[in-house]
Amino acid sequence: MNNIENLFKDKAIQRGGINLYSKYDALNFVQECYKQSVYILGIDGFYITDDTTEPSIGNSIDFTVLPLKRENIFEMAKEFLREKDDILFFEILYEEI
Repeated sequence: MNNIENLFKDKAIQRGGINLYSKYDALNFVQECYKQSVYILGIDGFYITDDTTEPSIGNSIDFTVLPLKRENIFEMAKEFLREKDDILFFEILYEEI
């Protein structure tokens, strides 16, 4: 577990071996990535219930295929999350440090 994951371990919901965060916690996770200069590769959205975890391709984004400068990724990630429904949970894919 890296430093950022460790900071957010109490906020994560574990499903299928991945950490999922509420919209609010995902925004804070992105901000921490910015502070620590950790590159965000993408964000995957999920709908979850007590019994199911359903990926939502329409609520996901892959920054590795976009022709963006690294510094633009953080603002784009925050804007992406702000526009999403509060019932979604998110996996943040990032460069390991």
